Amino acid sequence: MSNSNLIEDKALKRSMVGALLLAVWGIVMASVSGSSVILLDGMFNLISGIMSFFSIEVTRLISGKDTREYPLGYFAFESLFVLAKGASILVLLLMALYANIGVLLSGGREPILGLLTIYVAVAVLGCVVLYLISRKGFKQTGSEILQAETKAWLVNAVISGAIGVAFGITMLLQGTSLGWIDRYIDQILVIVLSLLFIKDPLVLMKSGIKELLLAAPQGQYVKPFQEKLLPLKDQLHARALDLDIIKTGRRLWLTVRLDPRDDEIKIDDFMKVKAKLSKLAREVYENTQTEVILERNL
Repeated sequence: MSNSNLIEDKALKRSMVGALLLAVWGIVMASVSGSSVILLDGMFNLISGIMSFFSIEVTRLISGKDTREYPLGYFAFESLFVLAKGASILVLLLMALYANIGVLLSGGREPILGLLTIYVAVAVLGCVVLYLISRKGFKQTGSEILQAETKAWLVNAVISGAIGVAFGITMLLQGTSLGWIDRYIDQILVIVLSLLFIKDPLVLMKSGIKELLLAAPQGQYVKPFQEKLLPLKDQLHARALDLDIIKTGRRLWLTVRLDPRDDEIKIDDFMKVKAKLSKLAREVYENTQTEVILERNL
């Protein structure tokens, strides 16, 4: 295993352990305080911990050698993982919406606000620490999985902080004419947060499905290749030069369709062209598999 893979593996393990500890903390505090929003946060951390475990296994598969059963490697497992993660988060958010709308319509439920502030302080601190660990690993490796972990922990920290602010405001309103709101603040927070973040798992699922179906990737992946390679048409003595790009996980598959001007091309010249295009493609995106196909456009 390379040094980059070791760093990625260690960061994911720490993220997994941290997520599971925060999940236990959230579920225990939710059962004591009766807070649905803390239960949602705890379950989200539980899913994150479970997904981090699978992401560790996926990265190990990806870093391994190709096999007869998987001649193109295990890169599509990363796309499948993204799809599964998005689906699990979507199910969690829909269940939270359904349960808390019912509680809200039935008159709400008054949580123990004092305990909630203790939970929030620990949760925010834990999320910030795990965010810093994931960000350090991402900067050292450039791993897309660690990049996703970094974003997830940042969002989690912001959500936990927002929950704390909302509970703090509710505590200040107790004993005033607006004190009645404390019965509903918990359910309102869950519903609002669920609606705000329901787009994220849908985006993850869409991305995973597109990669599994070998659809063209987003322009951010395609445009740099076009800018780097298409201007080489005359230099490569080609009448036409086209690019086909697909993405599965962290691997980009680039097919260069080349229509040479001459009727013949030497094997050595062709191999030089392929080597040059492969080198330039890796300068755009390091984990790129390049194939060159000769085609005659009639």
